[in-house]
Amino acid sequence: MAEVHYNALVHELFSGAQPTRSAEPPADRCLSGEAGSIALGTWVRLKLEIRGTRVTNARFRVYGCPHTVAATAWLAQQIQGRETSNLLPEGIARLCQPLEVPVEKLGRLLVIEDAVRVCEQQARSV
Repeated sequence: MAEVHYNALVHELFSGAQPTRSAEPPADRCLSGEAGSIALGTWVRLKLEIRGTRVTNARFRVYGCPHTVAATAWLAQQIQGRETSNLLPEGIARLCQPLEVPVEKLGRLLVIEDAVRVCEQQARSV
């Protein structure tokens, strides 16, 4: 089995990932998106707190490899302040380039992107 190497940013995000907080700040509304399956090895749930049309806070729960956890944590940081109509204009693979996710794991990033797309659909339906 090949050894997997993680860059410093993946180590930092994986080690410091804080998927939940006990106190919830007030929000106009929340969007929630879920994708993947624990049984299949990758699962993500996002909760985006919205004020007006902008994300004010992004929280998550994730199950997967260190790259998946780090990418979800990275997304949660990067998505704050974005418009709900266009949460991920660059796509998850490009957004996560600083994490140096290996090509064979890019499919796992698509699960994260699917969860974001569910949030965007909810935003359009309001």
